[in-house]
Amino acid sequence: MTVLLRFFLIALMGQAIPSASFAADAKGWVEEDCIGSIFHLTTIDGVSISQEIILRLNCGSHIALALCMTEADPWDVQARRCSGDGKCEEATQAKVWLNKGNGRIRRISGRYTVDFSGQHLEGQFMVTYRKHKKPSVANEGAAVIFWELGFFNKLLN
Repeated sequence: MTVLLRFFLIALMGQAIPSASFAADAKGWVEEDCIGSIFHLTTIDGVSISQEIILRLNCGSHIALALCMTEADPWDVQARRCSGDGKCEEATQAKVWLNKGNGRIRRISGRYTVDFSGQHLEGQFMVTYRKHKKPSVANEGAAVIFWELGFFNKLLN
């Protein structure tokens, strides 16, 4: 009888805690700025250790990331694949689906698809939320300009 009860409790815990069984093939961190959110996928299965995929999500002007976590439709994102030597390649297409959050953002999970000239990457990710350090208004504006001009990777180093 106790064996059956233990089996039932283990099965119940598996249903109650689905995030514990989430298998992410990409890990990294995310932060918000005045434009949106920047996801840094630094550990990705099947991608060189020295490469990082950077996804920029803008789900609306001054909308918090927690409000974008709906599990519904995918978000179109800007994406880059950057190597350790500072060279970056723009993605031709990228999308992110964010799993629904619980109001407190510590870890964010979801799935992604990214296309780079002839290579398609997709998978699930789990990132840690990092609080954005508030730079001066002039520096924030410079970051936006550098992102648009393709120099954002230089700010990351």
